[in-house]
Amino acid sequence: MRITAKLAASTLFTAAMLVPLGGTAVAAPASPTSTAPAAPSALTLTIAKGDNAATTAPERAVTLSCTPEAQGTHPYAETACAELAAAEGKFDALPHRGERMCTMHYDPVVVTAEGVWKGKRVSYEHTYGNACMKSSEGRAVFAF
Repeated sequence: MRITAKLAASTLFTAAMLVPLGGTAVAAPASPTSTAPAAPSALTLTIAKGDNAATTAPERAVTLSCTPEAQGTHPYAETACAELAAAEGKFDALPHRGERMCTMHYDPVVVTAEGVWKGKRVSYEHTYGNACMKSSEGRAVFAF
């Protein structure tokens, strides 16, 4: 079988590119002004009627990404990201906007958050006695 000159030259060129050139490559030190990229913060938030998320299907779901900027399908993404940042990603520490009068009928609503916050895995679930009680907490995170 005959190898054409063009194929031989191509093979030699490819082989030459694969052979190390000798010496050691050294990475340049990071400049003091460079910053590492921010850790990801991306969540899927849901609301469902029922006692727990395992036995009920979500009625509503949104996405919320806070890095590098607030975005996603959440209607109040900027406010929700600001609340989560103030609470350091701890859902139980989210701010309350004040008290609201609610009836005491039991019609449970469960909220969930799954994803990552500043690079750490997040899994949160909380059940409220009814939708009014969920709204009385005033968290923009679950206001959708």
